[in-house]
Amino acid sequence: MNQPRKHDDSNHGYVNPEKELNAGLWTLFAGATAFLALRIWIKLTRRHGLWYDDHILIVCWVILAANNSLITVEYATGYVTNTWDDRMHILINITSCGTLINQALTKTAFGVTLLKLTKGWQQWILWFCMGSMNLYMIIKVIFQWAKVCGKESYDVWYRLDFCLDWAFREDFKIGGNVYNIIMDFIFAAFPWFITWNLDMRKVEKVGLCFTMSLGMIVAIVSAVRTGWKDEGNDKDRLYFWRNAHSNIWYSSEIVGTIIVQCIPVLRPLIRDIKTSLTSRKLGSTTDEVALTAANLFPPTREGVDGAVERLNGFPLGGEGAVDPPGEDPPREDLPPTYVPEKGISGGDPGLGPYEYS
Repeated sequence: MNQPRKHDDSNHGYVNPEKELNAGLWTLFAGATAFLALRIWIKLTRRHGLWYDDHILIVCWVILAANNSLITVEYATGYVTNTWDDRMHILINITSCGTLINQALTKTAFGVTLLKLTKGWQQWILWFCMGSMNLYMIIKVIFQWAKVCGKESYDVWYRLDFCLDWAFREDFKIGGNVYNIIMDFIFAAFPWFITWNLDMRKVEKVGLCFTMSLGMIVAIVSAVRTGWKDEGNDKDRLYFWRNAHSNIWYSSEIVGTIIVQCIPVLRPLIRDIKTSLTSRKLGSTTDEVALTAANLFPPTREGVDGAVERLNGFPLGGEGAVDPPGEDPPREDLPPTYVPEKGISGGDPGLGPYEYS
């Protein structure tokens, strides 16, 4: 998220990161689009329908597209300059608020998903997390448009008619980032409590918990980004380069939260692909066996039956023909064999006392 700053009059040969910024933002957006499209397609084609969490994610995707577009416009129309006009400040504030809203909404979507899987006190915890997180977001959005006490550059017409202390304003923003990280860890831990006592195989249980807990990665990314931002951003030639990196970091948090919610829904698709590949492999093996048999025993005048007979080692009539396997002809030099109806144990037929082995 970019913070509006009144630049000094120093002239730097700033590095323009416009191309790298666009590559990072829109690559992340393409990933979020692909995963969200697969999630919606699977739910609709399998007649599950869309629920509240799906609609929230769609809204997040729209906000992400709009925010990326505005950030692209910023860098294309004078962001990397020594001074900013009111138009640029307003664009920066709008994209900052869009990032704040999307951070909260993407996490809210996951909380709504968890509401379907929980009951009792677990739902109360989820409602508290979602409510407090969104309340924090609303306050941060309001503060984004507030003036700063003692700073003339913030005393402009498009800001709200109250001022905040600069230190309090910055600390409140950092607190919001830390709170979002805590929410990521809490939401990522919930699937383990929900699924651990379910009647499932342990491998499936661990796999499901792992896929639903990928938000841990988002939390780690957010923590690294927050620590990196706290180091400051000196006004040197790489000032805007670091701002662009900050934009990509924030976008990756939002995109990551969308993607980790789509991965568990892809399990049926992955299972279908695996089944299809297995069937194709079995079909290919069967075709190879049939082709090998055809090459070893080409069809002759006796037809398919003859090929089968010859495959079993018994040619049809003619020279070299033998009788097919069956009962041996009776031997007149041996006495008749006595075969009892039941074996010695009284169960299945077995050898009787007078049977020749």
